[in-house]
Amino acid sequence: MTYSEKLKDPRWQKKRLKILQRDKFTCTLCNDTKTELHINHLKYTKEPWDAPDDDLETLCKHCHLLKHSLE
Repeated sequence: MTYSEKLKDPRWQKKRLKILQRDKFTCTLCNDTKTELHINHLKYTKEPWDAPDDDLETLCKHCHLLKHSLE
């Protein structure tokens, strides 16, 4: 299964929704609520849905791109 297929998996979709709700559907860096939101993994595990909640953060697509470009 490719990574993009894994992101369509119901287990990831459930985890993603949980993190978005926890972060109040707001980017944790810039507080944007209007732009497309992504879930960023601070650490990667074998499967995206197995990541501890503390290793996941909500980012708008701009902050997500910026964060990865700085790594």
